[in-house]
Amino acid sequence: MAMSQEPQVKAESVDGVVRLTFEESIYPKDAVFGAAYVLLDRAFVHIDRNEGKLQVSVRPKPGVPVVADVIAGEFENEALAQTWRREIIHENRAMLESITSRALGGAAGPPGLDDLLDASLGDLGDAFDDPLGIAVSWEDKYGKKADGTKPEEAKAAAEASAEAQAEPKKPSEEPKP
Repeated sequence: MAMSQEPQVKAESVDGVVRLTFEESIYPKDAVFGAAYVLLDRAFVHIDRNEGKLQVSVRPKPGVPVVADVIAGEFENEALAQTWRREIIHENRAMLESITSRALGGAAGPPGLDDLLDASLGDLGDAFDDPLGIAVSWEDKYGKKADGTKPEEAKAAAEASAEAQAEPKKPSEEPKP
């Protein structure tokens, strides 16, 4: 495969200002904007478009001890890196969206009681049927005793009575004459 000998990025330097021309079919506009953003702390950047090419002017800020050609090289490298990041994001969009939605869903926390009560359970069929009667309370299943006490209360009273009878009695002291 033959590669073109023509450079994809053209650069010229005039009076400390570097002018770069990017082929927009290779370097998308947002990748060039991302590269410009990275250099904003050290240089002034102006971006223009002309006939399918992006024209970028880079001028170092006053007091920044950097040569304009060095900043231009950094700009080209960053534009390439931004283009590659854009391609990776495009290829992995579905996975990134899935991870992001899971992370945001987990950050919301568990649903509140109101949310659970308002939630529709849909068609669960016989999921909540109780054919063995396991979910029935003792009182509903066996009823109350004839004297009106509950079975647990009668059992507790019987145990208390048995304990009282089992305690040894102290010999009573006889009065002295």
